[in-house]
Amino acid sequence: MSIDLSAAQKKQLVRILKQISLGCDLEALAVVNAEGIKVAFFSEKGTDPDLLSAVSSAILSTGKMVTGNLAHGDLEQVLIRGEEGFTILASAGEYILIGASRDLHNVGLAMQVIKRYVPETVEVLAGM
Repeated sequence: MSIDLSAAQKKQLVRILKQISLGCDLEALAVVNAEGIKVAFFSEKGTDPDLLSAVSSAILSTGKMVTGNLAHGDLEQVLIRGEEGFTILASAGEYILIGASRDLHNVGLAMQVIKRYVPETVEVLAGM
């Protein structure tokens, strides 16, 4: 299965991912669909885009199940934090906006910056 994006949409998504990276210094950013297929990816540190995309789909699905079963409303973000880094998944309509970093000092900032760019990401993807 492939994701058909126009050249303009691809350019806009990469621009958004670069802006997020500049705003909170994330090492890897991606937009994937619900099945974990990469739509857009940006990394300055050589992160594996396929691995990041695949695991994100399963994690977001679990997060949606939890928020639904516990009546927490619509899922906004999932934070996975380890000893040496973190990954943030943000629901962007039918897609997932993902950011990852090894700098544990900017988790809160990264969550806010990603949240700020979700509506713009949804808008670009809606043009598909």
